[in-house]
Amino acid sequence: MAATKSNKQSIAAASQLVEPLLTEAEVADICGLSTAAIRRWRLLNQGPRYIKVGAAVRYRLEDIRGWLATRPSGGELTPEAGQ
Repeated sequence: MAATKSNKQSIAAASQLVEPLLTEAEVADICGLSTAAIRRWRLLNQGPRYIKVGAAVRYRLEDIRGWLATRPSGGELTPEAGQ
């Protein structure tokens, strides 16, 4: 029993040191797209960086934010954008 409690505490402490990873569905929700679109990006090497954990595909939030910041957008350029 004590070993289980200690193990749970170790896992809890480690999870605070490691950033949470997002699933395809979570990335799709963030982008307002389908999971199929996220998978298509990955297959075509057009989407954000991803991590493979076994067969699972996961994304870092910072990679999603960085990738979205590089996407072209419409409208006028602003002086803050350096243009």
